[in-house]
Amino acid sequence: MKNLQKFMFLAVAFFALALSSSCSSDDAPDTPKEEETVITGDFIKFKYKGTEYKFDPVISVSGALNIYGSTGIDDTYKKVSLWMPTAFTVGSHPVVYDLSSLGTTYQASFTFAPGINNASATSGTINITAKTDTKIEGTFTLNGTSGQETFAVTEGSFRITTD
Repeated sequence: MKNLQKFMFLAVAFFALALSSSCSSDDAPDTPKEEETVITGDFIKFKYKGTEYKFDPVISVSGALNIYGSTGIDDTYKKVSLWMPTAFTVGSHPVVYDLSSLGTTYQASFTFAPGINNASATSGTINITAKTDTKIEGTFTLNGTSGQETFAVTEGSFRITTD
């Protein structure tokens, strides 16, 4: 538990530092071409309907550990959220929908406005591939339904480091 508290403090401090220094300039180099995918630092990314999305990750703890990323506002809002026990383990874990067991199960939600709004995934997998005092890394897939619309999130991955 002490390591988790240390990790959470470092993660929040790291995120605040990264957020305060993330201004861009007009002199920034061109972004890589689609076939030149460059991934550095922390990320949470996935494919939805064949298009890849990549967000800066955020961590919160409230009965469970939540790793999420989002972008946009109102009708352009997109978010993926992965919930896991605070004592999560390395390995592959099925995604379930059970709000009564949030502290012991692996769960996820997905928003892709305007059609999908905070829909809980009803199946999928969260695979934790690395867990240290300074890094959490893994992959995920999610499936679910929101009203009449179904969603399948594929090729998801994330990495969060504190140094």
